[in-house]
Amino acid sequence: MATRDAASLEQEVGHPGEKWSALQQRIQDQNIQKFAVIEEAWLDLVWCLDRYRVEGIAPRGMGNPKVQESSRLAAIYRGKGNWFGSALALLLENQTDQRLAPRARVQGFSQVHQIDVAWPVRDVDPLVCLETKVTGAPAYGSTGARKAAADWTNRRKELKFAATDLKLARRQQETKIEHWDVWRREAAPMTFFLWAARMAPTDKIESMVREVQALVKSYVLG
Repeated sequence: MATRDAASLEQEVGHPGEKWSALQQRIQDQNIQKFAVIEEAWLDLVWCLDRYRVEGIAPRGMGNPKVQESSRLAAIYRGKGNWFGSALALLLENQTDQRLAPRARVQGFSQVHQIDVAWPVRDVDPLVCLETKVTGAPAYGSTGARKAAADWTNRRKELKFAATDLKLARRQQETKIEHWDVWRREAAPMTFFLWAARMAPTDKIESMVREVQALVKSYVLG
């Protein structure tokens, strides 16, 4: 249960929606192309959102006002994953003259996959697919902190399946893959995993990175 109001919290830490809008505008106006340039602003944004989560207060003007505040706040907090994917798409758009497709639907061998970022936007299959994840959350109320590695096994399996299924869809006429590791690295589309994590003292980032690198060509942001 919230012990203070949204106005006093906003005065102390700012408003996450406004910080997010300002960050998007900055990336576009300044033609920023590297995550390192916005790293501090991104951390400030997520830290701000974490404070609202800890206090149990939904930010002013965000979410569905018709639902209970706890449900409204939970939905807002889950949106940080979409923010991360959108920020990366904006950064990458500044590096190419071709449009990117955020949260695009791409046909795999066995099913359609919703890809966080696909490049380029065109009628045929994209050449590059990016999957993004944001994991970890602070403790709030009677709920303990969520580790960066929570549900890691399931996320890892999902990533492996999606990357393989996307590649297999483009090799349906071939009867042999040859060497698995060579095929996995060279077959289209190139599939990357970009990950942001709120690390707890017990999280072992080295082991998580090794597991991801064993599955796909990976970039890990943490």
